[in-house]
Amino acid sequence: MNETLTNQIGEQLKAARLEKQLSLDDIQEITKIQRRYLSAIEENNLSVLPGDFYVRAFIRQYALAVGLHPDELLGETKPISMSRTSDLSRAHRDNDGIVRAGIDNTPTARSRLANSMPTIGLGLLILVALIVIWFVLTHIGTNSQQTSNGGNISVSTSEVSKSSSKSSAASKSSASSSSEESSTLDLGTPETNTSLQTTIYNLSNENTKKHTVVITAKNTGTSVKVNDASSNILLNETLASGSKTVEIPSGTTAFNLQFSNVNNASVTVDGQNVEVSGATTSFWNVLFNLNK
Repeated sequence: MNETLTNQIGEQLKAARLEKQLSLDDIQEITKIQRRYLSAIEENNLSVLPGDFYVRAFIRQYALAVGLHPDELLGETKPISMSRTSDLSRAHRDNDGIVRAGIDNTPTARSRLANSMPTIGLGLLILVALIVIWFVLTHIGTNSQQTSNGGNISVSTSEVSKSSSKSSAASKSSASSSSEESSTLDLGTPETNTSLQTTIYNLSNENTKKHTVVITAKNTGTSVKVNDASSNILLNETLASGSKTVEIPSGTTAFNLQFSNVNNASVTVDGQNVEVSGATTSFWNVLFNLNK
C-alpha cells in the first residue's frame, strides 16, 4: 500500500474517531482489533501489523466503526455487496475476543503421504498377487515334470501362506485408509462475531483432505464469493437460482464464504448443513479454519 495514501487514511480515521468522541479503547471494543494495531494505523507505523493483508482488513473494520466508507477510503471499486470483509479469510478470534493472525499455510509431508496411501496399498496388493500366481505356476510345472519321471513329490506351502498373509495385510491397510478418507466431517459448534459479521468454524486437522462446498440460491438469489487463506478466489458469482459446487483442495488451511442477501442462501460442506447467521443484515461471512 502507498505510504502517503496510508498516512492520509490514518489521519482521516483519527479525525473521524475524535469527531465521534471515541477513544482507541472504544474502537477496540467495537472491532475486536487490538488497540496497538489501531494506534499503529493512525500513526502510519505499519511495521507493527502482521502484513499488508491485515492492514487492509483492519482499516476496513476501523472505517466502518467510525462511519467512513472503506472502499472510498482505500480507493477500491469493488461492488458494495462484496466489500465488507474481503480480507478476513486468515483472521481468527482468540479467547479474549481480540482478532489476531496465525494460520500456517505450509503443506506438510504427512498430508502428501496420507493422500498417496490408497495408491500405494493398491500397488502392493497387485504386486503380491502377481508373485503368488508366478509361484503357483512355476511349482505346478516342476511337479508335473517330476511325476512323469517317477520321482517323489514334496510340496511346501509355507511361502504361499506367507504371500497370502501379506496380501491380506495389504487389503486391510487399503480398507483402513479408505475408511479414514470417507469419515464424516464434524463441524462442531460455530462462533459468531457480530461486529465482523462472521460465523467461524474452527476444525482440527481437516486441511489434509479435500472438501466440497455446495451453495444453493433461494427466493430472489444471492451474491457469493469464496476465497482461500492465500486470497485465491475460488468463486465470485451472483446466483439467481439453483446450486453451485466449489471444490476446496487438500492442503488448504482456511477458506471464507462471503454473501450478500444472506437470507437467500443455504450451504453444505461435505454434505453437512452449515449454519449461516446474519438474519438481520444482508452481508455475512462464514470462515472455516481447517487446521485450528
